[in-house]
Amino acid sequence: MPRVRPRSLRLRLTLVVTVAVGLALTIASFVLVNSMSNTLFGGMADAAALQVDKVADAVERGQPLPPEDPTSATMILVEDKDGKVVTSVPETGAKAVTDRPVPPERTRAAGAAGTEAMPPAEDFEIVPARTVSTPQGEVRTVRAISRSGQITQSIDLVVNSLLVAAPLLTAFVGWLTWFAVDRALRPIEAVRRRAEAISHSTLDERLPEQDTGDEVGRLTSTLNRMLDRIASGARRQREFVSDASHELRTPLAAMRAELEVSLAHRDNADWRDVATRLLDDHRRLERLTGDLLTLARLDEAAVSRRAEPVRLDEIVAGEITAVRHSEVRPSLTPVRVTGVVPELVRLVRNLLDNADKHAAGVVAVSLRQDGRDAVLAVEDDGPGVPPEQRERVFDRFFRVDGSRDRASGGVGLGLALVRRIARSHGGEVAVTSSATLGGARFEVRLPSS
Repeated sequence: MPRVRPRSLRLRLTLVVTVAVGLALTIASFVLVNSMSNTLFGGMADAAALQVDKVADAVERGQPLPPEDPTSATMILVEDKDGKVVTSVPETGAKAVTDRPVPPERTRAAGAAGTEAMPPAEDFEIVPARTVSTPQGEVRTVRAISRSGQITQSIDLVVNSLLVAAPLLTAFVGWLTWFAVDRALRPIEAVRRRAEAISHSTLDERLPEQDTGDEVGRLTSTLNRMLDRIASGARRQREFVSDASHELRTPLAAMRAELEVSLAHRDNADWRDVATRLLDDHRRLERLTGDLLTLARLDEAAVSRRAEPVRLDEIVAGEITAVRHSEVRPSLTPVRVTGVVPELVRLVRNLLDNADKHAAGVVAVSLRQDGRDAVLAVEDDGPGVPPEQRERVFDRFFRVDGSRDRASGGVGLGLALVRRIARSHGGEVAVTSSATLGGARFEVRLPSS
């Protein structure tokens, strides 16, 4: 049978605290009463035993009995061998005690001298007796009888008070816990209601924050920052889809126009030239879709990526041959990094393509070890990147020149891929001015292995 649990956190906390307080009070009450009883009765027994010793010593030496202690509630009886009271301290009251009828079953053994104590009356406590011999050779038993009624009444009063106070205190703690938890959960309930109203179309709304500095305030701030990230990601995704649609539409529209014009003038069309232009557009589409798929795969954190130690200098050397329009000046030092080879190849190729496209005639490529980092730098002698656009060049579909004709080449995804690949490998990329060539300098830092 499944265990039934209350669904309300407020109720669960109240029950836990109330039960815990009830158990604690029960244990504390038991310990208190037991300790009080042991202390009071133990003190009474110790005082009575001390008086028994004093009287027994006096009887044994044949001396007068010590005077009565007016503050004591203990009566000392001196009995002969037949159990008859010979004398007492104080002398009055002995008859009343000894004349009480005592059932045989209430007789109990006592102590040190091996004699039997007088059975307790209604509110009397019998302590161990002591048997001695007088100077005349007579046997005397000295025993103490203490009135325990006052102690018993005190303990009963404490017990009765605890029986009333403990449940009341437990109920009060339960009510106080319910009230405190209710007050503590009100802001969370307000946050829950607002969060339930937020959807993909209302991502600009935020949860109500309270400047309290407590856990609820910090939780609300964290959730609002999470909503900021979600809204930012959704906005980037919409922009990405919009830009991707535009970039895909452009070559498709160009290919369609090329075909329509050629078909309208099929007798005069140079079909070889048409096929060449269509093939160029197809290659552009293929590269664009490949870049989009790569970006989507890099953005998906759950995708498994097989990283391995690789020689980055060999990858760079293999991609230098792709530079066709500029003179390449390489300076490569053997460097090892841990990464995914196809992604590192794409990173190097995109940097070289970008430099080759904007260079006036020279591209410099260097690779060196800087502490624990491998530093790859690609420089050109082109116009460079304006300082105000050095971060925007890594945005998707951003191009400095803004030109979109076929001759201009890419669609603005190359450098975005470079940054995404570098960061997925624990590195970073930045653009500055080239001190030697005067154009742009792209520097990639990757952790070396």
